[in-house]
Amino acid sequence: MTRFLTPVKIGLLALIELYTEAVVPNASTIPILSFVLDQLLPSTSTVQPHYDPSTTSLPFILDLKSFETLLSTHLAASGLPGRTLWDHFLRKLWDIDSLDALHVFFAQRSQLLAKTKDELKQESQLNILPSAPDVILLSPTSPFGSFVRRSKVEFERLQFNDGVSLWMSFTRWRAGTKTHWARKNGGLGRWTGDKALDEGEEEWGERATEMLEMVAYGNLDAVDEVDGLVSTDDVQKLLEFQVEQMQS
Repeated sequence: MTRFLTPVKIGLLALIELYTEAVVPNASTIPILSFVLDQLLPSTSTVQPHYDPSTTSLPFILDLKSFETLLSTHLAASGLPGRTLWDHFLRKLWDIDSLDALHVFFAQRSQLLAKTKDELKQESQLNILPSAPDVILLSPTSPFGSFVRRSKVEFERLQFNDGVSLWMSFTRWRAGTKTHWARKNGGLGRWTGDKALDEGEEEWGERATEMLEMVAYGNLDAVDEVDGLVSTDDVQKLLEFQVEQMQS
C-alpha cells in the first residue's frame, strides 16, 4: 500500500491537466471542478450520504466508469469535432505507455503551477519563454495546486519497487477502456499501452513477448481488483469520515 499515490490520483491529475489546457468548455467547468474537489476534499463528497459502512469498498476509490459517466456527456472545447472530454481524458491515460512515461508525466506536473516572482525572474534570465496565454496556471496554494505539488513530491519519494507497483496498478485500472480507445483510434495492437512490449514484439516474436509480459506482470486476471488502488491517505480519509458520521 502506497502512502498517497494510486491510479485514481493519476486520473485526477490528468483531468486537472485537461482543465488547465482549456479543453473544458465554460458550461462544463463547474461539474468537472466539483468532481475533482469531491475527491480532494472528501468531506464535501456527494457519495458520502450513500456510503454503506458494512461494505469493504472505500467511498474515495473511483473506478473509470465514474470518470466516463461524467466526461462522456461533455463535448471538448477544442480538438476534433464531436470528441468528448472522455476521449481527451483517455488519450492522456494511454499516452502513459511505460514506466519511463509515468516518470515524465509526474515530472511535467510542475508545468501546471503558476511561477513565483523569483522563478519568473530566473526563467527570464535564462530566456525561457513563458507559458502560452491560453493555459490556466494553478496557484500552488490552491486545493488543485497543493494536490499537484504533493503528488509530484510523493512520486519522487517512491522506491523503485513502489514505482513499478504503481505502474502495474495503473495498467490494470486503465485496461477496461482499451476497447473504446481502440474503436476511436482505428484499432490498437495487443500490447498498446506498454511501449516496450509493443515495440519489442517485432524483434522478439509473439511467443517471447507473451513470456516477457508474464514475467513482468504475472497473471493480472488473478490479482485482487483493489490491489494497489488504496493508499494510506485513502484509509485515513475513511477513518475521518466514519468519525464524522458517528459524531453526527
